[in-house]
Amino acid sequence: MQEPSPRKNLSAGSVLSDYILPFILPSSIPNLGVVLLGAFGLSYLLQMVWIRIPQEKLFFSKTSLIGYTLITLFRLLALLLVYVLVTEHYKVKEHHTWGRNPGLGGFFISFLVGVPAMLLSASVHNFFIYFELRMENPIPRQFYYYVTSEESIYGVLLLLVIGILLPILIEELFFRGLLYAVLPDRWWIRIPLPALLSTLFAINRLEFPALLVIGLCCSCVRYLTDSTLCSCLTRIGLFCARTLLSRIITIQDPDAVQNAMDYTRTTLYASLIALVLGVVMLIVLIKQMHILHYLQKNEDLKCESEEGKALKIPLREQFHLDLFFGIAFLILCWIMS
Repeated sequence: MQEPSPRKNLSAGSVLSDYILPFILPSSIPNLGVVLLGAFGLSYLLQMVWIRIPQEKLFFSKTSLIGYTLITLFRLLALLLVYVLVTEHYKVKEHHTWGRNPGLGGFFISFLVGVPAMLLSASVHNFFIYFELRMENPIPRQFYYYVTSEESIYGVLLLLVIGILLPILIEELFFRGLLYAVLPDRWWIRIPLPALLSTLFAINRLEFPALLVIGLCCSCVRYLTDSTLCSCLTRIGLFCARTLLSRIITIQDPDAVQNAMDYTRTTLYASLIALVLGVVMLIVLIKQMHILHYLQKNEDLKCESEEGKALKIPLREQFHLDLFFGIAFLILCWIMS
C-alpha cells in the first residue's frame, strides 16, 4: 500500500516566498496586468494633466482641432510606448502581436467586414440616442472632442492622420496585438475582452455601444485570421463604407434633436434595415473567415508551425498586483471624465 505524501509545511517564510512575493513583485512573463497598468496608468496621468492645464494659458482651445490633435497624439504615443517596453522587456515575438499572413482572401474578407461593422455601429448609435431621449436621460457627453469645423486641406489631412490612420494602426497593434497575445488562447476571452478594453480606453460615453460593436467585429477578425493587419483593414473598410454610404445611413447627431419626437421615422426605419442587413452580411463573412481559420489550424498541425502557437502564460500569472492597479486606473479614467 502506497504511503500518503507528507503535507507541505506552510511556514511564514514559505507563504511569503511562494504566495505573497510572487503576487506583489512584477511577473517574469508578460501578462494582462502589466499591459493594463501601462495603458490606463499613462492615460489617467495624461487626463489629469489635460484637466488641470488652465484654458487661458493655452493659445488654442481644448475643444479645437489643435487641442484634440495634441491629446489624441499623446494618448496614442502612450500606447505605443507601453507596446515597445513590454515587447522588448519580455522578448515577445512579432508573430504573437502582428500575427501572420492569412493570404489575399483573408485580407479581402477582412476589409469587407468593415461594411457590416459600419451598418451595425451606425444603427446601434442611432437607437442608443433614440432610447436615451425616449427615457428622458441626458445625452452623455464626450471627454475628448473638437467642435470646430475644418475645411482647409491641411485641417482635413490632419484629421485624417490623427483621427483615423494613427488610431487604427496603434490601437489595433496594442489591443488586438499585444493585449491579445497575453490572453489565454480561448475565443470567449480573446474576442470580447480586447473589444471591451479598447472601447473603455476611448472614454466616450456617447459612442460606447457603437465602439463596442466595432471592437467585437475587429476582435472576431483578429481571432479568425490570426492577423492584426486584418483588423486594421476592417476599420479602414468601415471608414470607407461610412464615407460612401453617409447619405443612405445617417448617423444621428445628438445636437440636432431635443427629444424623441424629433426623430423621423425614416431614420428609425433605415437604422432597423441597416441592423438586419449588417447582421446577415456579418454572418456570411464570418462563416468564410471560419473556413480560413479551420484551414490554418490544420496546416499548423501538419507543419507544427510556431507561428500558430499562443504564448504559454499560466492563468495564475495573470493575477498580480499590477492587474488590480490597472483596473483601478481604468475606473479612475471614467470617474474623472
